[in-house]
Amino acid sequence: MLLSALTSPLQKDKPFKRAIFDASVRYLTSDISISQMQSLSKSGVVVYQEWANAMGIDSKIEELGKEAKLLWVGPQSADRIVLYIPGGGYVNPITDYMIQFFHRIQQETNKKMKGEEIAVVVLDYSQFPSTFPTQLIQLISAVERLFTAGVKPSGLTLIGDSAGANIILQFLSHTLHPIPEIPPSPLSTRDTMNSLQGVCLISPWVGLNEATPSHFQNDAYDILASKTLLYWGSAYVAKVPGFMHHYIKVSCAPKNWFDGIGKLVNRVLITAGGSEVLLDDAVNLKETLAKVHPDVNIDIEVGGVHDEPILDSGANVKTLGRVAYVMIDWLAAE
Repeated sequence: MLLSALTSPLQKDKPFKRAIFDASVRYLTSDISISQMQSLSKSGVVVYQEWANAMGIDSKIEELGKEAKLLWVGPQSADRIVLYIPGGGYVNPITDYMIQFFHRIQQETNKKMKGEEIAVVVLDYSQFPSTFPTQLIQLISAVERLFTAGVKPSGLTLIGDSAGANIILQFLSHTLHPIPEIPPSPLSTRDTMNSLQGVCLISPWVGLNEATPSHFQNDAYDILASKTLLYWGSAYVAKVPGFMHHYIKVSCAPKNWFDGIGKLVNRVLITAGGSEVLLDDAVNLKETLAKVHPDVNIDIEVGGVHDEPILDSGANVKTLGRVAYVMIDWLAAE
């Protein structure tokens, strides 16, 4: 493992322990079946409870039904809420370092807030073999619960990384093009002039089972191999009828699919690593959304990998990286 980290292209221009961590993620996610990986994983609730105990924080868990839960990182009484939908390829639940990263984001953002407080809450959702629309329904339930508790759309920001970003795109797609067989989007029953504060998509996973040029160009540099992402994505897509693929794959959506998104979301931030396999997913998504929304920005970290801003917390790097502060400034802005 040490030799792999030392010789990996991932090490370049990064702290040694980040290089070790990145190489470890690559090693542990390669050449292992979904069932084997899931057998080694703790549930999201257990991970959250262990993190809260280690931090000396009271755990606050809300049952949503349908096997979904809200895991509170900050106070439920905060003025503004960040609902975080974690990634994991639809096969892995949240990790402790992902929670820790957003705890740090919450702390640093609150230092910049003017008279308001922001709090993070995590959606713990079903993993494979559950597929679309299970995760979409769970996000609908989470947003509805927050609105019922008094959170205003203008006080809610959705953040998702990788598969979590995909679920957010499913949510927006369903809001614009309702699927009759599942519950309506809470946004569709609200005042459309009072849209969500924002959506932040970190290393969005858009193609799922499709390989783009960046899959080949960056495969040697990323923390996730192209074949790993395609394996996970193919497993998820295989259970979804073809006529529903445009809800889970932006590349399959009609040209004007996201028309009207400007009425749902005030602003959109996309982040990506310049050396990640899913770079094309992020760039293409930005181009698609920018055609129909005036405030869509993308930040690409040179040499960055998949989920770049989050990984420093996994490697126990004491300081947050540049992209994390881009997110903090974006969150703190009115």
